[in-house]
This record gives sequence, structure tokens and C-alpha cells, in this order.
Amino acid sequence: MSEDTINKSGFYAPVRVRFADTDLQGHVFFANYLTYCDEGFMAYLERLGYGWRKLGTMGLELYYVECSCQFKRKAFFGDLIHVNTRIVNFGKSSMTVEALISTSHSDDIVAVGRIAVVMASTQTGKSTPIPAEFIEAVKKFENL
Repeated sequence: MSEDTINKSGFYAPVRVRFADTDLQGHVFFANYLTYCDEGFMAYLERLGYGWRKLGTMGLELYYVECSCQFKRKAFFGDLIHVNTRIVNFGKSSMTVEALISTSHSDDIVAVGRIAVVMASTQTGKSTPIPAEFIEAVKKFENL
């Protein structure tokens, strides 16, 4: 993951850094960037029309099975950051979500996160193929 290979999506979720998000050094505690990635992805799904309620009515849920975050610079209490989120890859029952976190005032990249997500059946808890309608909605949303 590097800025050279990352493209900002047209969708972003604004997040205000809370005091509770910071550590003794005064900047965002590293694990909180994963929370920001999750917030961005949940906002993305809502905008897509496939938030948790919709997925639940379809008998589907999502499991995060792997995540990573590459840190570029610090963010501080009170900063407004943008979490640009997009789905960059689909497997049969999995997808890769990418979150580019940047400052709102300068567009500096703060962190780049990736989450491997598996779609599962709410009845069995086992992975299930991603519905074609979901993939089509993403393609339309991302203008692919």
C-alpha cells in the first residue's frame, strides 16, 4: 500500500478526532485508525443502500477476517479527517475494502487501511457468495 497506488474514491465519511481517540503523546492512538476504517465502511454501505438492516433482511452479515493499516503522519484531537472508502476487490464470498484517511484541511494522507471482509449467512454463520445485486450496486456507485 502506498500513495502511488491509492486512488481517492468519490465517497468519504468525515470523522472528527475525539479527545478519547488520542494517547499520551497527543496524537491518535494507532488502533483507532481501524475504528475509522470501520466507520468509513459502514457509512459507505449505508450510502450504497446495503447497511446492516438491509443486509440482515437479506439473511447476510459481514465478518472482518483480516486488517492492516499503514501510518503516514499524525492526526490530533479536533482534526477533521476524511475516510475515503471503496471496495477494491471481490472474491466469491469476500471483498477487500480500502480506506484512505486524510486531513480535511490539507488532504495529507494520514493512514491507509485495508480490511478483508467475508459475507456470511446469518443462519449458518458460514461464508456465502456475495449477491450479484450487491456487486452491481458497488460497480454503479464506483462508476466502474
